[in-house]
Amino acid sequence: MRMQRPVSWVIGAVALHSLALGTSLLVSPRATLGLVGWTYEGGRFFPAQCGVFLVILGLGYVAAVRHRSYAWGLVVSKVVAVVFLVGEALWGGAPPILLVAAALDAAMAVAVGWLLLREGAASVDDPPESFNAPG
Repeated sequence: MRMQRPVSWVIGAVALHSLALGTSLLVSPRATLGLVGWTYEGGRFFPAQCGVFLVILGLGYVAAVRHRSYAWGLVVSKVVAVVFLVGEALWGGAPPILLVAAALDAAMAVAVGWLLLREGAASVDDPPESFNAPG
């Protein structure tokens, strides 16, 4: 069963955001960090690793367009991101722009969660086909 259109569009937009940011961090980590005012003097590995992580999350979000149960993983991941980003901005010495990123992630979590609840997807109603093996 496919999700209804509004949820699919919002999840698709969230997926594109994660894929674009992840790809940007993977391809050009220093330039991407510089765009948000983050001066980074370390090696390429850790920001690029963050890029890989975001691409993997983005691919999971793409799967959530088809499987509602995956969409709740998107909501949880965005809530965890909000907690992390706010903590880093307030107490970790990261640039304050992370508060804007936290607000955007919170908006994404609320939008997807609200749409899922509104459409009656509060339960896992369409596990992947591999979960429906005969026998």
